[in-house]
Amino acid sequence: MIALDRTSGGAPTSATAFLAGTQCADGGFPQDFGQTPCVSDVDSTSVVVQALHPTDDTTNAAEGTTWLAGTQCADGGFPLGTAASNANSTGLAAQALAGHRPVAAVKAKRFLRSLQQGCSAPAANRGTISYDATGFDAATARRATAQAVLGLTGVKSANLPSGGKAQAPTLAC
Repeated sequence: MIALDRTSGGAPTSATAFLAGTQCADGGFPQDFGQTPCVSDVDSTSVVVQALHPTDDTTNAAEGTTWLAGTQCADGGFPLGTAASNANSTGLAAQALAGHRPVAAVKAKRFLRSLQQGCSAPAANRGTISYDATGFDAATARRATAQAVLGLTGVKSANLPSGGKAQAPTLAC
């Protein structure tokens, strides 16, 4: 949707209508289309909200961000399938909330930073982000870091610039 919205023709209204039509009664969006009952999912809602915003479907997107904010845990993170917050879901949710629910987005960023490996970690792990509060696990850190970074940027997917930087930032220890 974001890529289609950037074309001269824009995102087809049929695509926007399809996504909007999958919204659950509570305002979130499901992982699986057509499931009964409709069960909202943090990751799916985060992605769909970001897809709807550039198409100007602000009503359904706002309902999605309201649902997301309502699922935020006391620690600032977001769960997926369990009661415990995790970096993956929190990174996606924080990005979806950016610019729309600033207080919730800041709480999510704080949670993500609490999982970041600092100067006391082995040099190769510094800056990476643990999946959850149980501790660092190299098997889950790559994906957790990749999704958490999205939330730490504070920039919605539709507003991310193309290109990149020659060097990644370093952690000063």
